This record gives sequence, C-alpha cells and structure tokens, in this order.
Amino acid sequence: MLAAKLVSLSMALVMATNVVGGVDMDYEGEVDIYTGKPSSSEESSDRQSIALADGSLYDTDSEMFIYTAPNSNLTVTSSVADGMITTDPVSLEVDSSLSSVLYLDGKEDSDIDYKKIDKEGKYALVVTGAGIDQQILSFTIVPKKTGSINSYKLPLGFDLKELHISGKEETFKDVSVVDMSQNGDYVITYHCNLTGKDYGLSVTIDHDPPDVTLDGVKDGYARGPVTVKDYSKDDTFSVLLNGEDYKFPEDDTLTLPGKYELTITDDAGNTVTETFEIKFYLNYQGLLFGILFLAVIAAAIGYMIWSRKKLRVR
Repeated sequence: MLAAKLVSLSMALVMATNVVGGVDMDYEGEVDIYTGKPSSSEESSDRQSIALADGSLYDTDSEMFIYTAPNSNLTVTSSVADGMITTDPVSLEVDSSLSSVLYLDGKEDSDIDYKKIDKEGKYALVVTGAGIDQQILSFTIVPKKTGSINSYKLPLGFDLKELHISGKEETFKDVSVVDMSQNGDYVITYHCNLTGKDYGLSVTIDHDPPDVTLDGVKDGYARGPVTVKDYSKDDTFSVLLNGEDYKFPEDDTLTLPGKYELTITDDAGNTVTETFEIKFYLNYQGLLFGILFLAVIAAAIGYMIWSRKKLRVR
C-alpha cells in the first residue's frame, strides 16, 4: 500500500512538470495524478468563498455573506451585505457559541425570527462579551413605497451600475451613493466588484407629508366639533386627548372638549402632527340635557317649598 502511494505521487510530480503552460510549483495541495493540476475537490474549495472589501467572505454556493466576530473564529451568516437596503426579508444565522443582540431602530428586539426578518426599519447586529459590544452587521428593510430614505450609500466594494427614475435612465458620477431625495419610482442596479454579482433595489420614493383639513379649528382652537377632511384612504391616525390615547372616530369628527394631538401617517411612512384644543361647548344634545337637568332641579326645589307650606298649614 505504501509503495503504491509513492508510485502515484511520483507519477503526479512527473506529470505536473509536463503540463502545457506549467503549474504553480508552490502549490501544496492534492493534485490529479493524470494532469498534475490541483484536484477538483481543491478547486471547488477555492471557489466556495471570496474575500470581500469589508473583510467578510462571500459563499458562492449558498450566496450568503459571512462575517467573523472580532478575536474569534465564530461567524454570522447573512443574506445581505453590511449596509444593504432591501425590500425583501433577511435571513441571519449566528454561531450558537456567539453572544449577540439584534437592534431594530435602536431598540433591542428579542422576538425576531432570525430566519425571516421582515419588519421594516434599521437593523444592527451587535456582538457582546468580555465587556465589549461591537457592531458586526447593519442593514435596512423598507417597504415598496417609502419616504424614509434620502440616499443609499452602497456597501463597501459595491458600485452603482444602472439607475432609472420613473422609467428614465439617469446618468451618475458617484458610483458609491444614490441620491434618493426626489420623488419617483427607483430601479437601482449595483454590483459587487469582487464577485461580479449584481443586486437590485426597486422602490417608490415619496417624501411629501400627508395633507389634511381640520374643519372647525381656527388659530389652534375650536368652539365646536372638529371634522378631519381631505385625507387619503391609506392614511392612518393616532390621537391623544389630554395626553391619553383616544380612538379616532369612524365619522371623522372629534367632539369631546380638551387638548388634542393628532398624528397622520401616509402609506410611505411620512407623518404630520396637528395640535388644537376644543373649548367647552353645548351641542344640541348637551343643551337638551342641560334643560332637563335644570328642570329636574327646579322641580325638586318646588316640591320642597310646597312640602314646607303644607306642613305649616297643618
């Protein structure tokens, strides 16, 4: 058995010196005994991961990005590169021996399923341990229509390839940043310089805040009901009455006296807040109730007077 292995190794070395074009004489891995070239298993291993500009690795088989925690060999595998903006769910796989915390819009979120992260917002994965917290990965998930982003700084090592806004191809000088300050339908194509793989982002940008009319409000005050008009069917409302949560009425009319804070949010996430105060007033029902209340009081007083007179007569 040992003799056979020595013969095979000798043949491999002889064949390697006769390969057309030559071979890398510093190569120390396994070689094909018939060609003298690196074996297919070694070539496959070389192709499995590519080192990227930000220090991560790209796995060509799974098409995932691999980030290594500082001062360790523990890894985080991600479907997006650090700094990416996407409209699709993101998948993360964290080494079971690695302590980490995932933040959403600056707040720790322990209820997120790492296999399918689809809540909209800005994420940061922080590695913890030994009294040191270090961010290892960040990404942003946005809806198909949004007003939350004004620009897209592409991940390190990625360059802008094509840009279309509302169907028109746009020219650009900076290949690392996409200006998204104007409204429109964006189709962004960019690629990784080291892998050659293309990526895309298609979103509708709307930075305009919602527009509503508060019928009955003048200079921040109202002496009667306030009706909310001229809003979009996709708008949502949040109401505070004297600092407490209050349900927005189905008939769009606010009637209770007090200080209101009305926040309107459109389907792109833009918001506008209106504050006003409804002074105490008497509507028809209130006036009728007041008259009835006074009538009851008057009747009670009259009855007391009549009762006293009757006792005196006796």
